[in-house]
Amino acid sequence: MRLAALTAEMVARAIRIYQDLAYGTGRPRRPQEALDALAPNSPDAVLTLFQKEQHETVPGHPCHRYTMRLGNRNYPFMKLLLQEHLLAGEYYFAVDTHDQMEIKPDYPDYEQWLAVRRFNRDLKRQIEQGFEQAGLDTAAMVRRQIVASCGAGNEPCKGLVLIVDDEEDLAAAVEALIQRRGYRTCKVHDGPSGVVAARELLPDLVLLDYELPELDGLQVIERLRADPATLGIPVLLNSAARVSLADIQKADGFLAKPFPESLLHEMMERVLRARQVRP
Repeated sequence: MRLAALTAEMVARAIRIYQDLAYGTGRPRRPQEALDALAPNSPDAVLTLFQKEQHETVPGHPCHRYTMRLGNRNYPFMKLLLQEHLLAGEYYFAVDTHDQMEIKPDYPDYEQWLAVRRFNRDLKRQIEQGFEQAGLDTAAMVRRQIVASCGAGNEPCKGLVLIVDDEEDLAAAVEALIQRRGYRTCKVHDGPSGVVAARELLPDLVLLDYELPELDGLQVIERLRADPATLGIPVLLNSAARVSLADIQKADGFLAKPFPESLLHEMMERVLRARQVRP
């Protein structure tokens, strides 16, 4: 969806779905009065309800997103997103759990924190499915657009890329973009599967999400580096969370989500070139 097509009715629909699932039906909807006061077909006015953010980790490759903090019944910081990712100028509705704080196993209430994160992950999935069922653009739209634009390439195979990401629609979209550049691909959706696939397939590159079920991205890297068979496989880590410089340096490269297609390809090529010149 282009921002010019955004309406107050779309945002109201997204908020209603979000809050019904996050709090239950019949709860007051805080942004509704502000929406009712807006011109129904004024995208600029609608966007004033959101906080605008720009991600440009590499100059010349910006991505934008608009956020609205709505929380949920167990966690106050979860956000509604209007997100640009992979396709320049195309936006979709999504949820940011915003629960990437570094809570270590020796912290008090660690298990309770894990339970909150599991709850948030499941709720995010339910809300985004609700958006899709209601006809709102979601990551599934991005996947469909990219897949539809990817014809059969004639380039020789450049290698195998393993994609490890629990957001299945976005993983499929990234897969299509990578295949269009001449790579074979395999994708899995959790940390343990990523470790197993890397050991069995010995890919030329692992495109690894930081936030994964069961084993996170850093734990996957740790296991790959501990195995002589997978020690030399380059890893391109990506995340919407804030990742410390020390943790970024455990990978061969880092992509901050959201990122445009051009930056994805640039970073892949950079990581692969760097590995090729190492002794």
